[in-house]
Amino acid sequence: MGIKMPKAYHKMKDKIVSIDVADNEMNGFLLCQTPECRVPVIYVDAYKKRYADKTVLVAPYFRLVSNDKPHLNECKYNTLGQVKVIARDSDDNVLRSIEEGHYSFRLNVIDETLRTLNQLAKDESESEESAPWDPKPPAKVYTNQGKLDSYLSTMQKIMKLRSLTETHDELREIISLQYGKRSIRWSRFYYTSDDFKKCYTYIKRNSVTHPLCLEGIIKEIEPPKEKFKFHVLKLRFPWVEPDKDGIVNLIAVELIIQNDKVLNYIQSNSNLNNAAVYSKFHVNESKVHIKQYQGGIKKKRFLNIKGNLYHPKQIVLF
Repeated sequence: MGIKMPKAYHKMKDKIVSIDVADNEMNGFLLCQTPECRVPVIYVDAYKKRYADKTVLVAPYFRLVSNDKPHLNECKYNTLGQVKVIARDSDDNVLRSIEEGHYSFRLNVIDETLRTLNQLAKDESESEESAPWDPKPPAKVYTNQGKLDSYLSTMQKIMKLRSLTETHDELREIISLQYGKRSIRWSRFYYTSDDFKKCYTYIKRNSVTHPLCLEGIIKEIEPPKEKFKFHVLKLRFPWVEPDKDGIVNLIAVELIIQNDKVLNYIQSNSNLNNAAVYSKFHVNESKVHIKQYQGGIKKKRFLNIKGNLYHPKQIVLF
């Protein structure tokens, strides 16, 4: 099991090569860049991925030749090794070891954190709208901000690690997801853009109370409107074929940015277009939009997945 690498060691040239100068002809000569590790790795070329509104180039990377020859446990590209580092720095309330090489992650603790942040955001909004002489200011939620930051920091590190693993099932073998007394499958927690439709269906058909993580490409940040004061982060629609009625059902993932620190974090990293976001989500669908053009008509419907961002550590950019 391994993590995607931006650099590798070329044994014939006896030097480290970065991904931007690598090519397929180097395969067979590449090793892990960590001196103590040096397991065989290969170059994976960039490829094109189609979205509803454009085609995006997915960046190249280095990866293990085979899981039969994994990175050393101490290597920073060893997945289990990085989970151990995250767990070591984490609060036991969130991520804890349950046996050698296996950990339990408590989603309900993160859920409680998000609910607290939601209440804090509401309190702040109500305070801004209250007159200075208001005799009954809204009740405040007092909490340990350091604890909230610590919990979300652990979640952010796991999201980042998941976005960098070579295969989608690596963390599933290491970390069990718990929400209270329930076990949550990774396939019902972490969704890439290819699985946004599955995510929409899962939320719509079930009483989903636990938070989810969605990974995609940033489409835009919609500015506030006259009657809506928040910025909205929008991810690109995945490519879909028309259904049997000729309707293109576009999966629209939108997150309301409730904190200026989140907006500043995204804007200050505008060169990073990939995002993994963590929130509680709800869904709804729009009416069918019909547009006439010279060759006929186009019919589309938006299947909306909506959440909120209260804290910069709810999002990972890469």
